[in-house]
Amino acid sequence: MRKGMFIVAAATAVCLTGCASVQTLTEDQNNAIAEYMADSLLKSDKNYTYNMKLDNDNYQEEPTATPQIQPTAVPKPTASPEIGSTMQPVTPLNSDNPTESSEPQQKSVSLSDAMNLSGFKAKVTGYKYDSAISTGVSDISAHKGKKLFVVNIKFKNTSGQNKKIDMTKNKSSYVLNVDGKDMDTPLLTIANEDIHFIKKTVAGGKSVNSILVFEIPSGTKLKNVLLEVTNKDMMAQVNIK
Repeated sequence: MRKGMFIVAAATAVCLTGCASVQTLTEDQNNAIAEYMADSLLKSDKNYTYNMKLDNDNYQEEPTATPQIQPTAVPKPTASPEIGSTMQPVTPLNSDNPTESSEPQQKSVSLSDAMNLSGFKAKVTGYKYDSAISTGVSDISAHKGKKLFVVNIKFKNTSGQNKKIDMTKNKSSYVLNVDGKDMDTPLLTIANEDIHFIKKTVAGGKSVNSILVFEIPSGTKLKNVLLEVTNKDMMAQVNIK
């Protein structure tokens, strides 16, 4: 009977070890397990003496691979530059003289030089302030609430010979200033004497008359009236009233 029980135990061990989803064992490990199971079944037999011996020298548990956790390199924080560390100081224009203007300074010249006239002398001979003026071609009237301020300018040929004057190509600009306030630019009129259309030959020592026509508010008080003539970096100021 003992022999039969051992056979049953061995068969049971073989079945269990063949069907279980366990780690693969060595031949010595399988034999030890079969012997252990047989001993468990036969130890109730009074004629069976427990003499199971495990071969500890040959039985070694296969080490289970422990997953290695690779340390992740943490990037070192990049030090941020301090605010303004890369800023360069800005040097203001004209730092040596803060009051110096970048615009060219105009120099004060005579009326003739401001008009850039060669061989002619310009002179303001008077003015007229009215709501309308009469010319050789037609009458000129101011708009409602306005009056005309007409400046008379004479050009004299100082060259001693015939000389042509052409104001149609003149680049001068004209401003009427009344008590520190600039008025509108002069009008373009159909008058024969309009300064913008003066173009003729003048005999030596002779003169030609012209007019500048401004339109200003009718309630304007004529006080400290100036005519300013500029041409590039040159400027002339003429007191009229």
